[in-house]
Amino acid sequence: MTTLPELVAGRDDDLVALTVDGDRSLTSGQWLRASEAAAAHLPASRVALLHDDADWITHAVAGLAVRMAGGTVVALSPHLSRADLRARMERCEVAGLLHGDGVKPPPSGVWTASPETLPTLDVPGAGHPSPPRDDDLAEIIYTSGTTGTPKPVAVTHGNLTFGHEGRGRLFTGVDGVLAAVPIGTNAGHSAIMTAMTAPTTVHVLSRQDPKTVAQAIEKLQVSMAIVPPSTATRMVALALHERHDLTRLKILMLGSAPVPMATVSALSEALPTTTIVLGYGSTESAPAFVSRPIPPGTPLTDHLGTPSAGTDLTITSPTGEELPPGQLGEIRLRSAAPHRSYYKDPETSAKVWQDGWTKMGDLGHLDPEGNLHFFDRASDTIPTPDGPLVSSLRVEHALLWHPAVAEAAAVHGPDGVTAAVILRTATDLKSLEKTAATHLAPHERPARITLVDSLPRGPIGKTLKRELRRQLSPN
Repeated sequence: MTTLPELVAGRDDDLVALTVDGDRSLTSGQWLRASEAAAAHLPASRVALLHDDADWITHAVAGLAVRMAGGTVVALSPHLSRADLRARMERCEVAGLLHGDGVKPPPSGVWTASPETLPTLDVPGAGHPSPPRDDDLAEIIYTSGTTGTPKPVAVTHGNLTFGHEGRGRLFTGVDGVLAAVPIGTNAGHSAIMTAMTAPTTVHVLSRQDPKTVAQAIEKLQVSMAIVPPSTATRMVALALHERHDLTRLKILMLGSAPVPMATVSALSEALPTTTIVLGYGSTESAPAFVSRPIPPGTPLTDHLGTPSAGTDLTITSPTGEELPPGQLGEIRLRSAAPHRSYYKDPETSAKVWQDGWTKMGDLGHLDPEGNLHFFDRASDTIPTPDGPLVSSLRVEHALLWHPAVAEAAAVHGPDGVTAAVILRTATDLKSLEKTAATHLAPHERPARITLVDSLPRGPIGKTLKRELRRQLSPN
């Protein structure tokens, strides 16, 4: 195993590693030299990073500099409230904060610095780098909070760098990668790691709305794009995949969550020479991952594929017994990398990481070929009085086959299965109910469909179902 500074040592070359909005670039050599210079002014301690969505280059340099000094990065999203920023800084016991010029750091009892002010500060402990070891903390990443309170996940250098040499080779021959993900998130972290290790340019954006993403794919003419499933679904809803030329793409990877087959079908039709890759993983399970490439012309079937190289997958009962193909159970992933943990929370960590496996908090089953069929987040399933559990995803994906539906989300409401729907064109509820009846069993069909203008979302566009349940419940 290796540490991040060891992994990037010697990459002092002219390859453009990172480009923002197609016009601001950072070569590998510039990245390395700027980070080395900043590291001389940093202590070997926990340092928070706070940069706005356009400040990827400063963010990238700061992150590598902290690790070169032997410290730990705590990445913060610029969209957090000031109270949440302070709470995360206190929870992770940061010693200081590096920020870009476009953000104002929250009041705190720690030192703060921008790239311009850092060399002028007398930061306690600076100038005494402590080369990290494999088992030292490289960063603390917060989960998205889609199903509950966001949790800080501790990542060692051994886990962070595991497989990245080989993973970088996967991008050989790829003419540019667009990572349409937000800064300060686990997805943003993955974009930075790819930029550090891949033999091609990683493009990032200061905005990740569907229109901007579609325009960027067309403008940049990249051969690979990584897009969150929620963004891809909204691109299709707005017909952006038809209004913009995306056909230069060789590979379109749809994030790390299940994707509606209606979305995949529309993209496959519009991109007849593009391989669409479905992915499944989590902040907790990385680098363990399940993926499914769908080459052009492949018949569409609703599964997520098989484990990537180095990943093990199993379906178990609640008590951990392995279940046979076809039987619904808990999804668990495992890799040879050192596992992650929740920062200074051994009790909760013990519930998620068990015997080398990561419990995903999701339900699914395997088919005889070993493909993973995702059922739902365990916390999002909907109980019914006289039938089996209902998958909220199955309800949502069924409604998306209706030509007037742009987005859908299903939750357990006062009447049972309740669906919230955003329309792209006008239609009536009876038409929506007919589509539901066509694709769903009687016990799965929504008891109530509500038309809404928007859905509550997390940092990478996932629907916050706990918030939606609250919105749809009577006062």
